[in-house]
Amino acid sequence: MGASKYKVLLTAVDLGSFSAAAQKLGYTQSGLTHMMNTLEGEVGFPILQRGYYGIKLTPAGERLIPRIRALVMCEDALENEIDIVRSYGDKVIRIGAFSSIAETWLPTIVQRLEKEIPGVTVNIQTGTVAEVFGGLEEGRFDLCYGSRNPKYNFHWIPLFTDRFYAVLPKDYPTEGEEFPISGFNGTKFLMPGLGFDDDISAVFAERGVRPFVTQTYVDDPAIISMVEHNLGISMLSELIINGRKNAVRFVPIVPAVSRTMAIAMKPDQVPSVPQKRLITLTKEFVKEYKADLFGNIE
Repeated sequence: MGASKYKVLLTAVDLGSFSAAAQKLGYTQSGLTHMMNTLEGEVGFPILQRGYYGIKLTPAGERLIPRIRALVMCEDALENEIDIVRSYGDKVIRIGAFSSIAETWLPTIVQRLEKEIPGVTVNIQTGTVAEVFGGLEEGRFDLCYGSRNPKYNFHWIPLFTDRFYAVLPKDYPTEGEEFPISGFNGTKFLMPGLGFDDDISAVFAERGVRPFVTQTYVDDPAIISMVEHNLGISMLSELIINGRKNAVRFVPIVPAVSRTMAIAMKPDQVPSVPQKRLITLTKEFVKEYKADLFGNIE
């Protein structure tokens, strides 16, 4: 006995008549009636009462219907899993990402994706702006996670406004709890690498700020350590400093300056089903992240 007959039975019971069920499901009424008669012949007793009122369950039918509904739900779930395996197969998603996102966002997002899609593989590679976005241009990545950059002609999916903070030694003199962007003028500035240099250089150019820049090629903890040892001051974002407890100060810059974290794709790219799901899971995660972020910066 195929579950398709049970699905037709449930529709007829829910609607109260063969004619309504036939119209909804695209059967002829005679064809649907024949199917139900065949089903009753297979089980060996009447399931439905017919009358001028339409149809209703017999006592035996009332006893069976909860298990029939459970059977149909199980078959629907099985068909859905089969479709997932058939559609996704052993799909590999290649991601280029800024290290900050690879550290804070992607582990949870990828974990959720792997739970939903059996057999999916996500390869993540971090790098500088040129390495990440250049990899997308050259076809080495399917998606990139980084800050929106006008130098690159991509389709951008904005995710998060990532505000910048001044990174200062504990004893660095400031007026109040904010740091003016002009305060970087003439200072020894430790320029972060790996995704920040383009963003920060754009901020300084837009505001006419001219610090004495020392270019670095180290990770974010190293920048913080260098500031702690009075080797200069710097600028990092909420995404980096959230939850960190260091012997430095993270001070909001005024006027506020920020970058837009986004997913990048080629303009003509049609994302696969796994890629679409990854994007959706990313948006859901970022909503949670925003809710947890504020109040954690010290």
